[in-house]
Amino acid sequence: MTQEPVYPPPQPYTPNFLRRIRRGLYSWFGLLNEWDFRIPVGALRFMGLNLLLVNEPAAVRQVLVSEVEAFPKHPYMLWILEPLIGRGIFAVNGAEWAQQRRLLDQALQMAQLQRVLPQMAAACRASLARLEAQVAGDLVAGRSIDADAEMTLVTADVIVRTILSRPLEGAEAEAIFAAFTRYQKRAGQALILRFLRLPRRPLQGYLATHATPIRAWISAAIDARLADASAPGDDLLAALIEARDPETGACFSREELVDQVCVLFLAGHETSASALGMAVYLLGCFPEVQQRLRAEVLEVLGSRAGALDRPLDFEDLRQLSYGAAIFNETLRLYPPLSFFIRESQANTELAGSRCPMRALVTLSPWVIQRHEQHWSEPNAFRPERFLSDANADDRRWARDAFLPYGLGPRKCPGAAFAQQEALLVLAELVRRFEVLPDPGHEPELVARLTLRSRNGIRVRLRARS
Repeated sequence: MTQEPVYPPPQPYTPNFLRRIRRGLYSWFGLLNEWDFRIPVGALRFMGLNLLLVNEPAAVRQVLVSEVEAFPKHPYMLWILEPLIGRGIFAVNGAEWAQQRRLLDQALQMAQLQRVLPQMAAACRASLARLEAQVAGDLVAGRSIDADAEMTLVTADVIVRTILSRPLEGAEAEAIFAAFTRYQKRAGQALILRFLRLPRRPLQGYLATHATPIRAWISAAIDARLADASAPGDDLLAALIEARDPETGACFSREELVDQVCVLFLAGHETSASALGMAVYLLGCFPEVQQRLRAEVLEVLGSRAGALDRPLDFEDLRQLSYGAAIFNETLRLYPPLSFFIRESQANTELAGSRCPMRALVTLSPWVIQRHEQHWSEPNAFRPERFLSDANADDRRWARDAFLPYGLGPRKCPGAAFAQQEALLVLAELVRRFEVLPDPGHEPELVARLTLRSRNGIRVRLRARS
């Protein structure tokens, strides 16, 4: 059997949901049990609330694609996000969401992949320089680096350069990362406490104290831009300011700009950092995968004009099929957003199971992408599942049971951006370093707003000659 990388095993089944709720205060994984990875739909009732876990791919598409208006985002998720992102696109439904999506799509057209690659490359070069400084004597001293912290910094730097046309300073990065970490922990607990019917407003007030540093930093950056007539006109913030709804002519207000930049920062930094940290961990655990990726990078570089040490460009990245497979398999095993929750608007059925009106419908990429009925060796790391010559079963489930970015009209609009960023960072990393595991470390994964390791992700790096 293929080696299985680290993951928190599901808990034994217990009919006592209150016990599962208590486990969920630490990590949402505590809500799951071993049967959840075998059944098409699970249902229970707790304190008057109907709860469904939907794993069957056709039912997942029903919720996210074909009947999306009948399953809007659940109020619980909107409430725990609101203190951080206000009325941003992740925290609204219906017509308000549709208008915001039209404006965002218009602005994101500016962030075309080829156009933003220079900002990504600049952030990547800064990351490599930091790593070179960190590992200069590490192997001799037996130390390691925290890949989670570095991937958090490089992805934050990418998104700041893309939105604001400037690099992220070290002190800024540390403060923002600490604030996001605090908010994540408290938001995860707040959602569980809402299950227990604790009142909404005190919980939101508590969350707002942890969101304030992030929103204050973003507000200051937007105010500075609005006051500066000579500011850059070709970054994402400029595009957001200039965007006009083609149907109504509406534009974003100052407060709405803060909300949307908070969304973009959360989506473009936090989720990418989660996935990239785990990808680096996997490269250290599977040296044969790492070697194959490096060989692909060198082959692509060698097949184009110029020296092997030239920067990777847009066409190079498009040829890294094995690199893309590595990242997709990372997303399958470690989806940054491990749970989506929706609310049914009418009595209906999902995969033959009754779904009452106002039921809380959970779709878990973590469960669906490790489900025993969908994947062979579901907990094993096998990038080959995502190559064009994969077997028929793997191709089927890579199409039908793979949703790290969601599905349907609310699918993440930045998916291609995240894929390009990840390929660039991983390709440049293995080009310059050999990633080695830290034998004394194992990530302790927790699921809150995003998937993170409680104790970081430590690896060793050896510079290549």
